[in-house]
Amino acid sequence: MVADPLDRPILSHIHGQFIVLDEDINVANAVRDMHSRRAEIIIVTKDARPVGVVTDTDILDKVVIKEEDSDQILLKSIMSSPVISLSVEETVRQALELMRVNAIKHIPVTDNIKIFGIVTQEELANAIRTSVLERKFRSYRAAVREHYKPIIGNLGFVMQFAGILLVAPAFLATMLNEAVSATGIFLGLTCMFAAGFALNAYGEKTPLNLRQASILIVSSFVLKPFWQHTLHVCKSILEQNRSTVAFC
Repeated sequence: MVADPLDRPILSHIHGQFIVLDEDINVANAVRDMHSRRAEIIIVTKDARPVGVVTDTDILDKVVIKEEDSDQILLKSIMSSPVISLSVEETVRQALELMRVNAIKHIPVTDNIKIFGIVTQEELANAIRTSVLERKFRSYRAAVREHYKPIIGNLGFVMQFAGILLVAPAFLATMLNEAVSATGIFLGLTCMFAAGFALNAYGEKTPLNLRQASILIVSSFVLKPFWQHTLHVCKSILEQNRSTVAFC
């Protein structure tokens, strides 16, 4: 795995949003082809050999702003030539250096036989920015994985175990025909099981050190009033619904 984003292969950043047109095609037809095929750049050829490049900027600066007739202007008159290209074996660092030296923002990537795609300055900048952010937060993610995921995973186990303890009261309430209480308890333990499975899926069930165990115990006590309130709310809603049905 390449750590430095500048040393990554250029092939991982190319795109295929380009078209290949002959140098004698006029700008109007070229623009229509670019629009229909959603291309960002034109590779201009002569006798099937790349001889130049035309971008949106070339069309804007050399045709639109000058109010030229796009039906009369040919691609060969506005293209940038010769074609500056990159080998498929080169890196992001080499691509950026080539762009800087030649003051360009788009470079075709080729193996000297065919063009694999286009790499742009914007794409490379976005990739480097993303890589820098990932590297910056890598230590944070490692800390979460090492210190907090075991707590989360074991807290999920505690919640599932608490849900199991509620099964007996739920069945007892059912046997005593306390339908409201039984339903409320069943809803509560279902929520506990669901939350426990979610925490287990995200966390890791690994041995805890003393600090992690302390955090787990405190978290369990903090969550206890929440689940008691949840059971109370479920029971209150069921009692209101039963009263409404009885009234009707």
